[in-house]
Amino acid sequence: MVKQSFNTIHNNRKAFLTKNLNQDHVIIKGNNNILISAPHGVSQVRLGKYKPPEIGSIATALFLQNKTNCFLIAKTKNNNDDANFDDDSNYKNSIEKLIQNHNIKYVIDIHGLAANRGFDVNLGTHLGKNIEKNEIVFENLVNSLIQNNFVTSIDNPFMGGLKTISGSVKNKFNNIFTLQIEINCSITNKAVNINKYNSLLNVLVDWLEQIKKIG
Repeated sequence: MVKQSFNTIHNNRKAFLTKNLNQDHVIIKGNNNILISAPHGVSQVRLGKYKPPEIGSIATALFLQNKTNCFLIAKTKNNNDDANFDDDSNYKNSIEKLIQNHNIKYVIDIHGLAANRGFDVNLGTHLGKNIEKNEIVFENLVNSLIQNNFVTSIDNPFMGGLKTISGSVKNKFNNIFTLQIEINCSITNKAVNINKYNSLLNVLVDWLEQIKKIG
């Protein structure tokens, strides 16, 4: 069972970003067909507007990669871009190459949700398009979240549409399962909520392990 301190999780994030601060993004290779993505772990610029980093997203992605040995791609430098929004994106190009070269079948894109949202987790499926033919994988996650008392929203307010990583990847590679997971930053960013964060990490690690068995 996952049980990590708040400081350990976020110190790992800080060390990772410091080590890679001069690179646009970093890839860690895994030993299965799952790719975890964290495009907003650093600040972004979307249509000329600055957006702060979603620090919990990259902390979560790094933790999941470490525990499951999935592939990982994470943005590590703000180049006045938004890897989840821009059509012309080195980050998205790297994802496509990983899919082509490593038989990636699942792309899990992790984001941070504003603390004032009325739920814990938002799952973006593009109204079901991004999870087609793998609905049972999605249902397993939803059921586990609900059973562990996480208030969960589907496709509201974020649905993983065509501009996003999950939507654009699914549009180009129809046989890929993609899912945008938005986690409320009150869970990931506040030490007082570390027990709830650990509970969520357990849910996600168990879910990824289930996917690995499916192949």
